[in-house]
This record gives sequence, C-alpha cells and structure tokens, in this order.
Amino acid sequence: MQLSLICPIFDASGYAEAARTLVLGFLDQGHEIRIIPKDWSQADSGLPPAVEQRLRAVCGNELLPVGPVLHLTIAQNFRYVPGRLNIGMTMIECNRLPHHWVERCNEMDQVWVPSTFNRTSFIDSGVHAEKIKVVPIGIDPARFHPNVAPIALQHQTKGRFVFISNFEWVERKGYDILIRAYLEEFTNDDPVLLVIKSYDGSNYDPHGVKLHQYYQDTMTQIRKSNPPAMEFVTRNIRYEEMPSFYTAGSCYVIATRGEGWNLPALEAMSSGIPVITTNWSAHLDFLHERNSYLIDIDRLAPVPMLGVPNDEIYRGACWAEPSLPDTKRRLRHAFQHPLEVSAKGKRARFDAQAIWNQNRMLRQAYRNLTGMSG
Repeated sequence: MQLSLICPIFDASGYAEAARTLVLGFLDQGHEIRIIPKDWSQADSGLPPAVEQRLRAVCGNELLPVGPVLHLTIAQNFRYVPGRLNIGMTMIECNRLPHHWVERCNEMDQVWVPSTFNRTSFIDSGVHAEKIKVVPIGIDPARFHPNVAPIALQHQTKGRFVFISNFEWVERKGYDILIRAYLEEFTNDDPVLLVIKSYDGSNYDPHGVKLHQYYQDTMTQIRKSNPPAMEFVTRNIRYEEMPSFYTAGSCYVIATRGEGWNLPALEAMSSGIPVITTNWSAHLDFLHERNSYLIDIDRLAPVPMLGVPNDEIYRGACWAEPSLPDTKRRLRHAFQHPLEVSAKGKRARFDAQAIWNQNRMLRQAYRNLTGMSG
C-alpha cells in the first residue's frame, strides 16, 4: 500500500503523536509512506534521533503518485486532492462543529475521528454519517508501563500522594478548576503533591512565567497561607522520558472542559495509575468508574470567546463546566483510599493494554484504507 499524509509530525501535539503511530506502524508493515510535514506547535516532542531520522527519511514536498491521501489535522485545513482517495482525520472537544468544518469534512471520502463522542457531534452538525469511521488513537503499552523508573521531581515524593497532570495551558483544560480545587481542599499538613506539566501554547513561555503567576494570584484570591505542595514542570520532557513522568504519580487528574480523545489520560492508564477527570466527552470511550474517577459536571456552558484563533472553531458551541465541589471531593477521596486507587490503576493498565493499544488503531486504519481501494 502507498499512503501520503499531510500532518504535523515532529511537534508535541496529539495530532503529531497520532500521525507518528500510523507512520511508524505502517512502515513496520512494509508499506510505502510519504509525509508532507505541517507542524504547528513550538513545543518539540523530543524524539530519539533514530526515530526522527526514520520519519525525516519519508518526508517530502510532494505526494506519492498514487494511493490515498490522509489529511491528519484540524478540519479547516483539509484540501481535497483531485483524482485521489481523500481521508480527513480530526477531532473536536465541544458539542458541535463550525460550518466551515462541516463543509471540509463532507468534501472527504472518509472522515476518521477517534471517539464515539466525535462521531455523534460530527453527525449532529451535518457531516454525512456514512463517511465517518471511528479510529481510536492507541498507546504503546510496552512504552507506557508501571515498571518504568519515575522521573526526578523537585519535591520529595516519598510518603506523599502525588497527583500529576499533563496539558497545554488553555482554558479548555480546566487548570483554573484543578488548581483552585487542590488549594482549597488541602493544606501543607496533608502529605500530597500536585505536579503539573504544562506550556503556554498561545504565547510560548518555556519558563512558565504565566503559570507561576496564575498560581500566586489564585493563592492570593483564596487567601491561602499554608498551601499544599505543588510543582510546575515547564521544561521540555524528552520523548524517552515521558513514561517516567506518569510513574511518578499516584493518580492522574485533569478537570477538562472537553476532549477530542485525551491521549495523556490513556498514557497514564497504561502506566498503571487511574485518572480523575470530567464525566463528559471523548474519554468516556475508555474511562469508567471501574478504572477511573469521574467528576460531575454542573452544566454545559457556551464556549467563551477568548480572542484566540480557536474562537472561530468553538463559536456557538458548548463544553462542560466541571463541578468544583466534586473535583475537591474526588481529590480527597483518592488521597484517603490508596488501596482503591491502586486497584483502579491495575484495572486501568489492563484495559489500556488489552483494548486501547496501537495495534488496534493500525488494524482499523488499514481496514478503512483497503476497503476504499478494494
């Protein structure tokens, strides 16, 4: 099979990670691949040199002369290539698509989305149902597993319950709810630690100045004099180090307002730690009360206009507003029930390894591609 991909490939975005999974998996199977790189993030994924060299070897400026074209990006970037089989792979984190996304999707021969949440929102927005295929983004359970040595942190972790989180510093990720819930629920007398790995993607801030300022402002607002331990990781964690970040934690937490897939949560599961997150959107395909803790939502709220490019994507849509009291309750419950957390972590690892692995993603993608050409 020959396959051309137009996609981000070297950056730290979830789109690039999905593209790397497909490209490396299909190369291993002996297929001919061409990548037209369209990276958009300043955050480097820190790929090992051998992996980066392998990817660069199949990059170029022109599509392969035959075979399907996979546009793996936000839907407004889809561009139909005449005479070829065109597939658009994308996702959205709210309950509806903008009109220009619907138009671009309906120009494709197939539209791949990672979740049933997206399948529903795409169809409800006007994308033709027969075009949509659910292709879950898989993880490598041999890379993310519980036996990886944990990363070194600034704080002492021995004897502490460690909450970890990994996200881009955007409002959708609910950093405001998470930080406030943690600061209000715990004090310095509690043996806890919250570690947030983040970066400001809208205004690249590699030293985390904006993040630390927000933390200080929040403490001032709630008049917290004895805050619990908290740590920001703003340095670039290399690709090979990333599994060690998850095994440093007791539980993964993100009070997100909406996800198109939530790959970090799945990576945490594969690493043997359970997830605390919002009871809404795409991750409900793989998260449930037997392997995670789901935060109640207060309501679906209109996505605010923030003066950023994504305003045109989210205009008129809604996402979830996680409950602050229930976020606090879930954090406290996990802290007080370490044996339960451990048991959920084992179930999470089993589910990730058995069901949500990269091989499943590759099989589904291959069936879709060969079905079109057959």
